Amino acid sequence: MAPRLSVIVPIYNVERYLSACLNSLAAQTMPDLEVVMVDDGSPDGSADIAEEFAAQDSRFRLIRRENGGLGAARNTGLEHLSPESEFIAFVDSDDIIPSDAYRLMLASLDASGSDFATGNVLHINSSKIWQSPMHRILSRGAVQGTHVSRDLRLLTDRIACNKIFRRDFWEKHDFRFPEGVLYEDTPVIVPAQFLAKSVDVISAPTYYWRLRDGEAAPSITQRRAEPKAVRDRTAAVESVSRFFGKRPEPAAAELKREYDRTALSGDLRIFLNVLPQGDEEFHTEFFRVVNSYLDQVDPALVMELPTPARVKWLLVRKHALTELLDLFESERRGDRVRIEGLLRKYAAFSALENSSVRLPKRALRIDRDMKATAPLRELEWRDGKLRIAGHAWINRVDQSSARSAVKVLAIKKDGSRKRTVLPLRNVHAPECTTLSGQRQYNYDWAGWEYELDPAKLRRGKTWQEGTWHLGIGIAASGLVRKRAIHTSGAAAQNHATYQWLDDDFRLLPSTATGSLKLRVERVRALITARRQIDDLLELEGEIRVPLAKDETLSLTVTNRKSGERLDYEAELSPSLGERTPFRVRVPLQDVALLPEHIDATGTDVSSGGADPAQAAQRNWSTQLVATDQAGRTRKFGTVMADSLPDLQIRLPLSLGEAVDRFELSVLAGNTGYLKFSSRSLRARITDVRWADGRFSVYGEAPRDVSGWTFLVKARDYFDEKLVPLTTDSSGHFEAHFTPSRMSGASKKLPLKTGRWNLFLRSSDDGPDMPCVLDRHASSTLPVSGEQDGRQYDFEARWFDHPQLHCLPDLTMEERGAYHQERLKREVYMAGRSKPLREAVLYISYNGKQYSDSPRAMHEELLRRGADVEHLWLVRDGQVELPSTVKPVRFQSTEWYDALARCRYIVTNAHLPHWIERRPEQVVVQTWHGTMLKKIGLDIAAPKFNPDYHEQLKQEAANWSMLVSSNRFSTPILKRAMAYDGEIVETGYPRNDYLYASDREEQAAEIRRRIGLPEGKKVVLYAPTWRDDLSHRRGQFKFELRLDLEEARRRLGDDHVLMIRRHSNVVDSIPGAGNGFVFDVSEYPDIADLYLAADLMITDYSSVMFDYAHLRRPMLFFTYDLEHYRDRLRGFYFDFEHDAPGPLIPTSGELIDAIRDIDTVSEKYRAEYEEFHRLFCDLDDGHAAGRVADLMFEQARRFDRKI
Repeated sequence: MAPRLSVIVPIYNVERYLSACLNSLAAQTMPDLEVVMVDDGSPDGSADIAEEFAAQDSRFRLIRRENGGLGAARNTGLEHLSPESEFIAFVDSDDIIPSDAYRLMLASLDASGSDFATGNVLHINSSKIWQSPMHRILSRGAVQGTHVSRDLRLLTDRIACNKIFRRDFWEKHDFRFPEGVLYEDTPVIVPAQFLAKSVDVISAPTYYWRLRDGEAAPSITQRRAEPKAVRDRTAAVESVSRFFGKRPEPAAAELKREYDRTALSGDLRIFLNVLPQGDEEFHTEFFRVVNSYLDQVDPALVMELPTPARVKWLLVRKHALTELLDLFESERRGDRVRIEGLLRKYAAFSALENSSVRLPKRALRIDRDMKATAPLRELEWRDGKLRIAGHAWINRVDQSSARSAVKVLAIKKDGSRKRTVLPLRNVHAPECTTLSGQRQYNYDWAGWEYELDPAKLRRGKTWQEGTWHLGIGIAASGLVRKRAIHTSGAAAQNHATYQWLDDDFRLLPSTATGSLKLRVERVRALITARRQIDDLLELEGEIRVPLAKDETLSLTVTNRKSGERLDYEAELSPSLGERTPFRVRVPLQDVALLPEHIDATGTDVSSGGADPAQAAQRNWSTQLVATDQAGRTRKFGTVMADSLPDLQIRLPLSLGEAVDRFELSVLAGNTGYLKFSSRSLRARITDVRWADGRFSVYGEAPRDVSGWTFLVKARDYFDEKLVPLTTDSSGHFEAHFTPSRMSGASKKLPLKTGRWNLFLRSSDDGPDMPCVLDRHASSTLPVSGEQDGRQYDFEARWFDHPQLHCLPDLTMEERGAYHQERLKREVYMAGRSKPLREAVLYISYNGKQYSDSPRAMHEELLRRGADVEHLWLVRDGQVELPSTVKPVRFQSTEWYDALARCRYIVTNAHLPHWIERRPEQVVVQTWHGTMLKKIGLDIAAPKFNPDYHEQLKQEAANWSMLVSSNRFSTPILKRAMAYDGEIVETGYPRNDYLYASDREEQAAEIRRRIGLPEGKKVVLYAPTWRDDLSHRRGQFKFELRLDLEEARRRLGDDHVLMIRRHSNVVDSIPGAGNGFVFDVSEYPDIADLYLAADLMITDYSSVMFDYAHLRRPMLFFTYDLEHYRDRLRGFYFDFEHDAPGPLIPTSGELIDAIRDIDTVSEKYRAEYEEFHRLFCDLDDGHAAGRVADLMFEQARRFDRKI
């Protein structure tokens, strides 16, 4: 078969990802393609993988060449196309193509005749799939025959890989990719957008663009602050700008201007923003190439940019590096920009006040940036009236009192010049300041509300169809601004339901385009029944307007994402007055999500966690169309009767193998319009209740879920809680849970702050079943409750997506950047002049635990009967405390007060870098481990925080003493912590526990508390975290290389395994709860686990130094030794030579060592004794007492001075 489509895949150093990429091409539902693989001199095993594909599938061909870069490899591929192919596509070899992508794109091109098709792009990494922000404009609906001159947003669609080009179009313009440079796509794709006669847009995902993480190197688009990167990106931008500048077409001038605007706001702004991280070479190259580009940009365009960007680009024109760096530092600190002037407003940037560089005054004009923001916050029906509430403010203008602003609500109907203006009362809404996300301005009185009587939209006694737009006018600080009431995201108020006004008319709030509109419409088609009949979906309803005798009726079903459209003839029954009953049948096969629509690569789509079958959907809107003999049409929206709940149809096996894991849902949503959604099976929630601190959830499942559990899973981090599920034979289920009692080892702590999604979890290893809301349940939400000072909201997101929102334990006046800055100023800074409290503030791992040396210090002071108040920092309510300490909420008012006024602060982790220790305060930094891996200033380039070094120096100046656990650590601490104060060689207070006389009795009690079986050896696995394995900032991955199945098979009869994640790691532990694996990550203090364990496995963690005090066996699972040692942290001593146990690279060898632990321990006896001598030289069970003596002595020394 001659190929219609040639896919060019350049290959270089992608051994880890290539198979998934090529599998996705092999699995395309459009089979007549060829894959031209170009090995660009790859030094890894990628070419071998490609060669294997070529041997197994004749559609794959491998071309080899010397390394020349991506552009050169693509051009080589273009030289090796089959002569018969009609279309060309490009794929980067670490990315993936959804299996139905090329079929959809070619079908659109066949129908439209456009020169190329472009499709929506999703990002992937090892754990999730999400919308590519730069391609969001492609997700808003399929379009045929558009052009960049008609839709300027297409200028942001600049990559080659989400497109299929007609070969004759490509060759007509002789497109070639630049070679030897980065960012090859832009100089080809943007001109192609302009030169094409028309372009098709496919909104369905057609490309999975990988953002690499883990041990793999960053891809090109993830690299910044490199001279070559800014040079090549600027060259690409400049070439496109010059292309438009030379074109004679009238549209080219507007496109050049718009392209230059997007370049300054996007392409080049990313390099401007990393100036503070760049070195001298980067700075020099940045100013050279960017100013060369700016030489051919209209200066008036720069003046149209928002003021901060405008000022920065003008400083770039002046090569004012010092001023730019000062400006970025001011922004990082959150300095407030002073605004001067009455009617015309000008920005006074503090960073520029003492500069010799002068900018024209007009460059500082800022009132054009001071626009109104008017987000909708509440939209609900109450007794037939629509309550509308929201926030409205002018950016950079405070609303700190009820008289700070004047607001009005404006209502205007489409096609009318009349605007109704209604005065609004300012409402106190402190959440507005928090939700605004900024720290400089107070918007506490930005709230407003209005109750709208629909009768105001009626003309006399008659309802009139039409759409009314709603906006806010606001006057404040000499400015008058107006803005449509706008919406975004998934919040329930963005998806309010409709209200019937009488038997024929209804009022429908609409936020589909991002702004609030009210639409009064007459319902002309009503669906009154829907049912499954074998392989068909049957719909019944009535047309509520007269039909002509020659009119036929059909149902049009449209997939907005893919552009597919299907038509089904309706069967009409005799009219009943003005109403005509009808029936229409839709084959399930046509609209269903089938296995061929899912990526054959399965979960390989992300090389990890995300399952495309769970994310994939085929969504269809419907419309009834009446057509007369002349071909004239009338179209009617299809509204589902209120009495009908959502319908789930589990796909019958007659449609194919394994289709019964999918369903077709017949939905009405918040609009009432009939739509179909085919997707993986969903559990439908029909009712939610709150009583006595407990949520009760009721629903129906489309399959037998006996033995399953209800899963509450965090949306933004990796945490999940299982809840018992009660089911019956008809598929009904219910679950009950108390959100304030679900966390911690004892399950007495609240769920963490944030949003939690809901699933049913299979009793086997099958995928979790997501929960959705029935339309009747959605209209009853939110259901809210409060327990122990925290609020829990069970909400509807996107109308039918249930979500539990656990609010923080901070008050509204404590939440958010603005209020945190205010508390720092009004409580901390003001509190520093107030008398000190005779109190100790204990901080363990920044408020995450009751543990470690702070715990030992607290217990020592209790033993002494010290006359002090005991305060313990608790982050998000996630610490279970004894009655001997008082909790202090992290970032609360009392936290700022405690930092300012506690006489003693005992911490094992970093303090805020901005604190200033008072002369009479004593700050004891115990740290949290002896050093194997590099810490502090010895970390050459901290991946977790670029400002870490400077912040550490600032913080260390405020310590009164730094505790050293052994003599080995003392010089390292002094150097790495940039600390010139007193380092006390006392040993670690936290290790006193390991010398207790009753430690065996304690160990037995701890094992009982955890639930470990008697008579089995207890193995503790406690690895450290990897700086380069993160989900996002502050949330690191757990890379489990231990084969738990093999370990259970070989060790399970006489061993159990406790796994303790590092506190920075957020992933769950696979297999936990199976009787062999015990997840002890939430156990308060690891010292207890040391006592419970017969042997310990770690890697590079400081736990080895503590566990050595017990003289029990240790094994070191060092599968990534070279990478960790040479690329991440490095070591302070010869770990490979001096470790008190074997360094084991593989899971199998590790299991062998556990089985033969006595022999292994004997072999390493000498190394263990030397390790103990070197690192356990100061501890004897009394370190806390020594530190306490020194702490009180420091306080007494100050008292004697005064």
